[in-house]
Amino acid sequence: MLNRLSIMGSHEIRHAFFSQIQKENNLSRKFKGSDNLDRRHTNIYLTIDGREVEVTEVCKEADSYNKKGFPDFVYLGQVTKWVRVKYD
Repeated sequence: MLNRLSIMGSHEIRHAFFSQIQKENNLSRKFKGSDNLDRRHTNIYLTIDGREVEVTEVCKEADSYNKKGFPDFVYLGQVTKWVRVKYD
């Protein structure tokens, strides 16, 4: 998952979602020459009311999320800023 908000203006709002299925399918890529194993990861974003939430995807439009592909999704609300990566 790209950290789209980290490269955007802080005034832009995105819609955040979490899916355990998507999280389990989301493996980070190995860095070239690294012996580290691939690890699952998500991203932490800041909501418009200041809470940190664990996110598997952010979308510009709330309806553009792949709800059929990840039927266990939870809509987390609007987010304003990417904070950090969270590895399992």
